[in-house]
Amino acid sequence: NNNELSLTDIRNEIVKFNNDPTTQHLKRYYTEKTLPEILGVSRKETSHSKFLAWLLNPYESHGLQDFGVRRLLEIVMTSQFWPKNNDNQNLFDNIITGNFEVKKSKVDTEYAINNGAGKIDLLVELELEISTEPNGFKLRIVIENKVLSKEGPEQTTNYWNYFNQRNDDCKNLFVYLTPISHLELSELKEPECSNKNFTQINYQNLVDSLLEPALEQSIDSTTRVFIEQYIQTLSQPTLDADSTQYDKGIIMAIGKDESELLKKFWDNNQKIILAALNSFISDPEQPEEDREVIEVALQEIKRTGRDRSKIKLTYMGTTYDPFFKADIGYQTVKCLEQNNLLNEDTIEWLKENTSCNYQLIQTIDKMKPREALYKYRTQNRDGSIKAPELTFNKVGYYIARNWGIGNYADFIEFINEKFEGMHYEIIAQAN
Repeated sequence: NNNELSLTDIRNEIVKFNNDPTTQHLKRYYTEKTLPEILGVSRKETSHSKFLAWLLNPYESHGLQDFGVRRLLEIVMTSQFWPKNNDNQNLFDNIITGNFEVKKSKVDTEYAINNGAGKIDLLVELELEISTEPNGFKLRIVIENKVLSKEGPEQTTNYWNYFNQRNDDCKNLFVYLTPISHLELSELKEPECSNKNFTQINYQNLVDSLLEPALEQSIDSTTRVFIEQYIQTLSQPTLDADSTQYDKGIIMAIGKDESELLKKFWDNNQKIILAALNSFISDPEQPEEDREVIEVALQEIKRTGRDRSKIKLTYMGTTYDPFFKADIGYQTVKCLEQNNLLNEDTIEWLKENTSCNYQLIQTIDKMKPREALYKYRTQNRDGSIKAPELTFNKVGYYIARNWGIGNYADFIEFINEKFEGMHYEIIAQAN
């Protein structure tokens, strides 16, 4: 219990913390400013677009030739949002297997489209030579890059309409690039942008499948420094005085070596870190908003511990994708909705359930701000309000995400009393 550390324990933990080689390594890493940070452009969308444009252009000075654009195509075409029924799937199979040559390439940033609908963050136009296409193949990659800002009204839809109405002989790929984590990306049911024909990827995809593999290529020292500095820039949390409420602390992606160091750092120093956080939330001089955020994080750590097991839900012969315990309420309610099991009585019955100390389903007008943000997750990353997760009789509801080891069993019992065919199975136990 980190609240009960003695003064001697705290002193010993601080000494251990300061002498930990991993701590010293990470201190050096995070106190060292990269060039984009020095220039004050580490979270500027245009700066990221320009760096990616440099990397994706085969004719630039990096010496990687078409390595960047090949890896980008692999990322997009293996994304969870890549359409499985794509009419050009055979053609794209040639691209994904590398069965093509880049004959011409043009890369632009801030590309203005003439219908006044805005500027494309990153536009890549390619002429490819493919064995199955004797006349060659033209490919256009339209990338909307969102770092801190949110999409303008129908922005991606306007881009989609503009390029698809050109009636040229170029195939269009539409990409929505954001800094959300792999976990957040995997939990999305559809791209976050207004036009669902875009394929959403994240900066972690770029680090894992483009930037770090590029460092394994035969490149000169200057290119190596540029890429290493860029990866470090993506991983630096923004905590300076000029940070806005939205971008404060944002980490866009983390390199593999750094990720391993951070895991080791956490394992070595959990006691002192948690004790410091407990001290912070008990200090009335700290900003209330910051104390609330940290308190919620601590509650989640204490509630879930190291248990990262998943649950598999089966109903009427249909088995749904495994999910974490926190989503058991959401997944169950959506299952009931998909099977047409919701009526006025069922809705009232669901409202009565408070297994997780909050109503299972709730309208946003009856939530406290903190409940809305942390227990029902009503906000998108950009601060906008998500659409209700369940709509019944024109009333929108959000579904509580406050389940863990201590209460999910009670919820299962509650559901099985009414729907005996609901079967829940623990399928994966984390180390």
